[in-house]
Amino acid sequence: MAPKRELILARRGSEKRLRVTVPGAAAAAAVAAGGGTALASPAKRMLRKIVLVLLFLLRMSERATRVVSISQIGHMVQKLHKKLENMQEQMEDISHEVKQLKHLYSNRHADQHPGLEPNTNIQLRFLNGLKTPVYTEKNITAENNETIRIGIFEGENMITDGPLSKVKVEIIVLRGDFSNDGQVSWTEEQFNNHIVQGRDGQGFVLGGDRSVWLKNGEGCLGRIRFKEGSSRTRSRMFIVGARVSKSENTGVRVQEAVMKPATVLDRRNEANEKRHPPMLDDQVFRLEEISKDGTYHKRLKKAKIFTVRDFLKALNKNAKKLREEVLQMKKKTSSWDKMVGHARDCCLSDQHELKEYQSEEGNVKLFFNCVHQLVGAKFGGDYVMYDNLDPAQKTVVNNLKEGAHARLEDISSDYVMKNNNPEPVCTSSAAAAAGPLNPSDHEMPHQVTEAAENLGHCVVNCMTEPVPPTEEQDLLDPTNSYGLLEYGYIEGDDSGFGLFEDFDIFP
Repeated sequence: MAPKRELILARRGSEKRLRVTVPGAAAAAAVAAGGGTALASPAKRMLRKIVLVLLFLLRMSERATRVVSISQIGHMVQKLHKKLENMQEQMEDISHEVKQLKHLYSNRHADQHPGLEPNTNIQLRFLNGLKTPVYTEKNITAENNETIRIGIFEGENMITDGPLSKVKVEIIVLRGDFSNDGQVSWTEEQFNNHIVQGRDGQGFVLGGDRSVWLKNGEGCLGRIRFKEGSSRTRSRMFIVGARVSKSENTGVRVQEAVMKPATVLDRRNEANEKRHPPMLDDQVFRLEEISKDGTYHKRLKKAKIFTVRDFLKALNKNAKKLREEVLQMKKKTSSWDKMVGHARDCCLSDQHELKEYQSEEGNVKLFFNCVHQLVGAKFGGDYVMYDNLDPAQKTVVNNLKEGAHARLEDISSDYVMKNNNPEPVCTSSAAAAAGPLNPSDHEMPHQVTEAAENLGHCVVNCMTEPVPPTEEQDLLDPTNSYGLLEYGYIEGDDSGFGLFEDFDIFP
């Protein structure tokens, strides 16, 4: 009978010791010392292995426990999720390529299978395009938020009567690489091989009303949305397609309709949607590299930079200060370049207002656009665009520019650019200062008071005030012309009457 073995865990101070005691061990040791050759049994060897494992585990437990933050755990989970998505994408790509090879093999003799031949004579067609960008869980629409429409055609003519004019059409999603070679016709099998299934291989990518009945050859899509984004596909895009429902027995092949490929983004990205090109009144986080409520956004708001217009003004005033002090970028980076480049894409072609800054000597005038960018200067009576300034003129202009930027917010836009030359804007006050108008004048500039411009939809009570004829004019002469100046009284304006309409001549 094998002797009993005892496994004892002893603690000495802060150390842990594992001791194995076997009755009769002293005798065995004596035998070994006497030159005996006692071989370890298999059970004993297994026991030794177990003891070594236990020792290893005990030593590992004594090591300092590593603290893992929630963000690190989240990062690891994201990396694992990304790897799983990549694996799923690769499996889908392999499956797709296998289907293509199978299709090519099965259609090697396509002339023997006329049922698979594409028939482009009768087609479904989308009548308007998809509005982009597209976000998940948000109803898809056409441009201007119109309903997406679809029709059935024979050649170039819409089929407005007969069974085909009232068939049921189902809306599906295709992979973004479908028909990317400019293919305009395809077989039913080719079309079906590109249909995208849900992430789990089942269900639909689209949610909502996935079918529509045609009426007189035309139908409108209902409330329909994407339930998942297109990032998992190789092309990173989806295609909205339509086909006659399988429950319909048309007797002829009707070619399916497809839209242009579109990227479907996660709805959580909508808050950070970037505009291309941006508008002046867009929030500043619409610029590239600036996330809503992110670090840069908070720093810009602290500096009272809320819109793209504010950003461009600060950029034109002092780009270095904007980068280093406001955004706290110590050096130029790709993020800075993207941010500035996107802001510079803002369209200013319809912004003609200019601000004028005159030097103390009065011999140089600088002109700035609506975002305080220097566009040119006038030396004496000659206007020169900024890009055409010679080195000496640029030196003078750059010396004046810093002082000008400090005062531009208090300067009104009194000039407009016409034919690449700044011209003063005529105001109502200038017209009033000109005194009574001569009724013999047949032209008068169309003016609107500044107050009316600011009030917008104010209530205006119009009245007319005749201008008395001169002594040389005969009041009874039927050929005489009377000039009538129309004035308007603007409610809520202390200025009283202001010039409201043109100078009209009544025969």
